[in-house]
Amino acid sequence: MSDTVNLIELGFCVKPHGTKGGFTFHLHNDGRSLLENNSKILLYPKSGQSSLPSEGVGFEIRDISFGNKVIVYLKDINDRNEVESMIPFIIKVDRNDFPEIEGDDEFYVSDMVGLDVKNHENGEVIGTISDFYENGAQVVFVIKGKGQNLDLPFVDSFFPVVDIEGGFVEIIIPVVVNDR
Repeated sequence: MSDTVNLIELGFCVKPHGTKGGFTFHLHNDGRSLLENNSKILLYPKSGQSSLPSEGVGFEIRDISFGNKVIVYLKDINDRNEVESMIPFIIKVDRNDFPEIEGDDEFYVSDMVGLDVKNHENGEVIGTISDFYENGAQVVFVIKGKGQNLDLPFVDSFFPVVDIEGGFVEIIIPVVVNDR
């Protein structure tokens, strides 16, 4: 089993699909998914209802299709009853299985978690990126700082500098105006 530090959550499953062992996956970012036929995934129980062991189980995707729903068939799972016993579960992949980045200015958002966050004006470290989520329009980073937390959309006007190799990002801290 992979080192849990390198596992990235891609989504979850709470529903079967059809009668022949299909799953309906809910991916956090299905528009740019890393999953394809023959991808290796790790499944972890989302609740006590799942028959999966707490340490997770590895599977290989036999077939995946993207449309209104993401429908997945796993190798060696061919029965709806088995699917129903496995759900609900969380889908993870090993970060080492991600495809290589092609451009110098490209990176995976998951690689930004743990980076120091510096104030763009003075270079002072004000926190770290602890997590991220998507709000439908863009990625939003959760920044844990000294005494405060900040959720900030990942746009150039807030993040002028991203230095993955250097281990930091610089942000322009938004000004909050209170008109009251």
